[in-house]
Amino acid sequence: MLPNDDHDQAHTDARAVHRTELFSDAVLAIAITLLALGLGVSEYHGTALGDSLISQWPSYVAFLASFVYIAVMWINHHMAFMRVRAVSPALLWANMGILLGSVVLTFPTTAIALAFQSGNAADERAAIILYGGLAALMGVSWVVFFEVLRRDPSLWIYEGDGAMWRRVTSWAIGGAIGYLVAIAIGLAVPILGLVMLFVLVAYRATQSSRISGRRGASARHLGQDESA
Repeated sequence: MLPNDDHDQAHTDARAVHRTELFSDAVLAIAITLLALGLGVSEYHGTALGDSLISQWPSYVAFLASFVYIAVMWINHHMAFMRVRAVSPALLWANMGILLGSVVLTFPTTAIALAFQSGNAADERAAIILYGGLAALMGVSWVVFFEVLRRDPSLWIYEGDGAMWRRVTSWAIGGAIGYLVAIAIGLAVPILGLVMLFVLVAYRATQSSRISGRRGASARHLGQDESA
């Protein structure tokens, strides 16, 4: 391949990665905004507004948990793409799986809020299964995403990133399994299952530190500037 061909291919790859990031950022921004639709004030009489607000504490907790969850998703996604120089059809489809989970997250978030407001143990268990099940599927999407990257060195900015992609893939597998454990705990004691879901968000938050992306971002953006 001639030098000009290499230059053109690098420019094309950089544009494809940039478009994927822009699309993903837009979807995640919309998904995190939709969570606020679950907040509101129920009917109250006289001076009972305070009691009405307090009674809806599950809505606030569910909203905050899912907000942080999507924020963690965006950070992990951002850090991953700082190490990617090109995209493949397989990676794009894996990325779509991640985005699908973020968009649907509003549904189980509302279910969790309503179930714990009702105080019905059966409803709480069903909501934990729904939320934990979706979160586990989202975890599987991350596993597929990282596995696609691990298997295709042509997508990496640096040749030495193989060990890093293996590490984050294993970490993602642990997260997916963790949500199944949360469901099992929630079936026995719903409130403990809910706590476990929060703990797993913190677990996922540590994933970004396992993706060293600063040098990769600089190199890619430098390449974009040179090819412009």
